[in-house]
Parts: sequence; structure tokens; C-alpha cells
Amino acid sequence: MLLAIVNGEKVNATKGAKGVCPFCGAELIAKCGEQKIPHWAHKSKKECDSWHESETDWHRMWKNYFSKEWQEIIKHDEQTGEKHIADVCTPQGFTLEFQHSHIKPEERRSREAFYKNMNWVVDGTRLQNDYKRFSQKVTGSSDIKVITPIHTIDNKMHVGNVLEIHFADEAFPKDWINSSVPVVFDFLGMDKISENNDIRQCVFCLLPTQSSGLERYGIQILRSVFVQHAKTGSWENFVKQTVVDLNNRLELQKRQNALIQYRNAHPPRRYYRRRRNWWL
Repeated sequence: MLLAIVNGEKVNATKGAKGVCPFCGAELIAKCGEQKIPHWAHKSKKECDSWHESETDWHRMWKNYFSKEWQEIIKHDEQTGEKHIADVCTPQGFTLEFQHSHIKPEERRSREAFYKNMNWVVDGTRLQNDYKRFSQKVTGSSDIKVITPIHTIDNKMHVGNVLEIHFADEAFPKDWINSSVPVVFDFLGMDKISENNDIRQCVFCLLPTQSSGLERYGIQILRSVFVQHAKTGSWENFVKQTVVDLNNRLELQKRQNALIQYRNAHPPRRYYRRRRNWWL
């Protein structure tokens, strides 16, 4: 955990400090070594949140992109009494869950049902071949194409694209293909790169839309722009509008295809006007 309760306030870990877990009330001790980002750990091995897992520096890096007041927010289900710690939750109720380790499909679905209005941010560097497969798909085939370029509001800067993706299970980790909420993949991780044209400068969001064919849709966006818009709430609105637009596009394509099939099955009859005097 990044935050603990000390003297009634949420604070970051400092060397030698002790605090209290805001979720379970257990004692926390500060971990402030030279190798990892300072954080808090439970003094005992007692389980806290059933969804809690050991955090990596990648996990903590993403949390720290956002205000301390938005980190590690306890979310309640008033009907069931269930509660969990959201990695980040904005004042508008939008949740971001950062996932590095493998997660079972049933737990993924449970989290999506519990948080509802959420996005995943997934570490695309966990398995060595994930980025290799993705980069080959992006640069070496025609299975990913741009539908709409994305610019800043004043149209002065190109910051991303809306994408049509064929055979998405060959580009993205398969565990996330069937998610019911948007999944943002970070293929940069903790690496540092300076080349502006490196695709790892962007994150790639796989949207929960699917046509009757093999197409899936996604958003490519600069990481800094994603973080900025996630902070303001405009990312949530942009994704929702993009999904609506894509669903409208898919519905229009479906109607057009149905019309073509109907016309092919029912060609128009040709009527010939009989001439009264055929020899004229």
C-alpha cells in the first residue's frame, strides 16, 4: 500500500514510521529501501482485502500519477456489505485498477461487476512475448488500421487514433479479450525511452465492442494524455462516446449487409411493355 493512517491522516511511507491500514485497521510498517518505491506493508500476514495482491513498482508508479486523495479508496456495496480498496477513484466515481499479475477470469468479472464504472490498466511487460506479439501485429500486418485520428481540442497536436483491430487475440493478452470494461495496456512499463515515434509512448485501450465478424476496436493514446484526461474525467466521457459511435457504426454496417443480402436473394423483376403493333 502507498498510504496509511497516521494521526488521523493518510500519509506516504517514511523510514521507521508506523501506521494503520485504512481498510482492516491492522498495523502497517514502512518499507523504505533503495530498490523499491517507499510503501507500507502489513506487520502480520493477516489477509486484508481479498482482492489485495503484492504490489510492484509499476503498480505504485501508476498510482502516483494521481492525487493522493484519489488513491486506495474504500468502495462499499450498500446492498451486500461487500467492500474493497480501489487503486484510484476520482471524485466523479470513476475507478482505475492497475493489474500486473495474472488474474483469474472469475475475479476479473467480479471486480468489473463491483466497481462498474471502471477501466483496467494492465502491465503489458509482465510476459516477455506480449509486447513482441503486439509490435509485430502493429508494424508487420494490415490487421490494425486507423479509423479516426485523435487531436487535442485545438487540433494543434495529434495525440492518438481510434483503431479497428482484426484478430485481437493475436495482438493482446488473451486473458483480457472478453473484459466487459475498457482495458488499457501499458507496453512501456518501467522502461525509459526517448524516441517520440516509439509506439510504447502510447497506451492502447481495448474497447468492449465487437462486431458480428472478427473486428474489435481500440484507442491508441499518448500515455501523458491518457493520464491528464483520466484526472479531469474527460477520458471516461471520451471512451463512452467512442463506444456509442462505434456501436452506431456497427449497427449501420449490419443493416447495410442485411439489405445487400436481401437484394441478392430477391432480385427485382423486369417488366416488358407489350407493343400493340409489333411490326412498327
